[in-house]
Amino acid sequence: MKNNKVKLIPLLGIFSVIFYFLHLILGEIFYEGYNPLAQAVSDLTASNSPSKNIARLFSMFYGICAVTFSIGFFAYLKNKINKPVTVSSFIFCLMNTISFFGYTFFPLSASGYADTFQDKMHIVVTILVVLLTIVSLILFSIGFFKAKGHKWLGIVSICTFLILLAGSMLINIMPKEYFGVAERINVYSIIIYTGILSLWMKKFIKSNITYGDRN
Repeated sequence: MKNNKVKLIPLLGIFSVIFYFLHLILGEIFYEGYNPLAQAVSDLTASNSPSKNIARLFSMFYGICAVTFSIGFFAYLKNKINKPVTVSSFIFCLMNTISFFGYTFFPLSASGYADTFQDKMHIVVTILVVLLTIVSLILFSIGFFKAKGHKWLGIVSICTFLILLAGSMLINIMPKEYFGVAERINVYSIIIYTGILSLWMKKFIKSNITYGDRN
């Protein structure tokens, strides 16, 4: 990859984080009566949601940036650090791709859960995204712990995994009126982790260019 193109990759990751929170903030503004403590983020883009147009627009921007970033992340880091990081980067890319296309084609049919085919597929996509995220975080933890100079990112990876695990447990035990809080623990942890990966990659690219990157 040429240096100028490579430098754009982490920026896409940063933009994905910005677009995600814009979809969330604007979605809540245009959804009168929306309760973030109780309602899922997916309610903002549901087929009957009053905020679906604005929320879906910025969700699409988020998805495009996230998928493009994760593809570039994998392509650039392939075999650069170690095998666990390469494999986890691929799984991370797969997770973002499934998330983007899955939620685009299968948004909730209605706020809440109407138990339609569309809603069931939405749940299937969610399960796949969560499982792939967990696997990628575990492998990132292993890979970065083994990599000299990147152990701090291994710690961040395992902390993100533990937060995700805690959020998943809270979803099952918290009262329904706080479902939105538990879900956001999961979602925000991954979005913020993406931002951290983007900033780390920006620094990693700069270091490689400074000391001579032949790729």
